[in-house]
Amino acid sequence: MPTTKKVHIITFGCQMNEADSEGIAAAFRRRGYSLTDDLKKADAVVVNTCTVRQRAEDKAISQIGRLRVWKEKHADGKIFVVGCAAQKLGGKNLKGRFPFVDEVVGAKAIESFEDALVAQLGPTPESETAHQNLFRSPQTAYVTIMRGCSLKCSYCIVPAVRGPAVFLSPAAVLKDAADKIAAGAKEIVLLGQTVNSYKHGQTTFAELLKEVLALPGLRRLRFMSPHPLYFDEGFTRLLAAEPRLARYIHLPVQSGSDRILGLMRRGYTRRAYLDLIGRLRAAAPGLAVSTDFIVGYPGETEQDFEDTLALVREGRFSLAYCFKYSPRSDKPEMAATIGEAEMEARLEKLLAAVKENSRLVLNERIGKIEEVLFETQTYGRASGNFAVRVKAGGAPGSTAKVLVTGAAKNTLNGKLI
Repeated sequence: MPTTKKVHIITFGCQMNEADSEGIAAAFRRRGYSLTDDLKKADAVVVNTCTVRQRAEDKAISQIGRLRVWKEKHADGKIFVVGCAAQKLGGKNLKGRFPFVDEVVGAKAIESFEDALVAQLGPTPESETAHQNLFRSPQTAYVTIMRGCSLKCSYCIVPAVRGPAVFLSPAAVLKDAADKIAAGAKEIVLLGQTVNSYKHGQTTFAELLKEVLALPGLRRLRFMSPHPLYFDEGFTRLLAAEPRLARYIHLPVQSGSDRILGLMRRGYTRRAYLDLIGRLRAAAPGLAVSTDFIVGYPGETEQDFEDTLALVREGRFSLAYCFKYSPRSDKPEMAATIGEAEMEARLEKLLAAVKENSRLVLNERIGKIEEVLFETQTYGRASGNFAVRVKAGGAPGSTAKVLVTGAAKNTLNGKLI
């Protein structure tokens, strides 16, 4: 029998890129390829790139460069470079720098990746493949509901490399979600750059959530990443009424300083952000909220940074992703204005504050009851996105009530009720 060809997929960046990589994997599988984690055994390689920060772009470029050796040993092998850095740098530039790359597909054209496969591998066979998770547990699947972003946050390159917001039809979203539930998913995660800005015809984000929640077999629904500007009363009412809508929201704030938020063009104030969290928590008591922070934005003063530290405490975030500012523009006014040493010192101080706050939030869960979706018999995720371990749990894919008895290292410990 002929040996099955293999593809090795390397993914950098966010959940949107992870979802795109799953779609790329499906395209290869329709051609009879299997996935491999071993680069040496691959017949094709895909590098899905990120450019949200310079470090992410540099890592992707370094990875592409290292593939020169692989190509020398696999003369018939194919290398595909896709995603946001591919969009930013362009195919001509990348192929000039790395002539061993066969195809470049930018983020704006990712849905036409099939065309790149046809160019390199010939027409697509008519065959269907079941969904396969590459990044989440077998119980959880990503569903993209929009692409691009129409906001103009001053630090962000996403609109340039992914284009303006385009919303998939409710029918397409529901089919994708239903297919993944049929393949075994119990939890769906809806994805978009500003996911809660969704609007297709008369269908709002809250109405789309209702339609997805009506799909048979769905136990829990999540989404990421929303923007503070787009939560409306329809969503708040649904959050209060529907317990299968996860009691967790990742809500990027970026800074605790009103002055910096204005420079970032985020469209809200510190007070408005905190008031929004208050309304959401009133609708869903116990709601866990995580966030993103950028340290060292141009012009950030010590007082601006202290305002961010204070927001960590006021927001009671379960966790926060913290990053040093990375210029994504050549404009002089977007250059960093504090030195690397000071930026690093602020980041370390912020990370310490976040770590302590996370410990307090985690300990507040002790003695409470969490609904856990089990990934293994002894491990699962609470609705609030906390990792939970129990000595004797439930079957993978099942949900159960767990009494939290302790907390350690970002994980809750508990026992079945």
